[in-house]
Amino acid sequence: MTVKEMKLNDDFVYNNEEEAEMGQLHAIHNNMNAIANVRRQLEEQASKPSLTHCEECGDEIPEKRRLAIKGCQLCVFCQELQERR
Repeated sequence: MTVKEMKLNDDFVYNNEEEAEMGQLHAIHNNMNAIANVRRQLEEQASKPSLTHCEECGDEIPEKRRLAIKGCQLCVFCQELQERR
């Protein structure tokens, strides 16, 4: 594969090594931002008290879940739905 045909993934072909490196750095930067956002959301969630009932559907949240997940606001089902979105 020549420099003009460098592939880092199946979706994009870079014209040269410099573009390929910039693409890698951009992807790393995006991943680091995503990780920072998740950490921030988890810290914010942990600062809230766990609810006894799901804020989406109103079903009871089991005590074991509330103890295991600080600031739990959703039942397992609603949490899975939210994560899929």
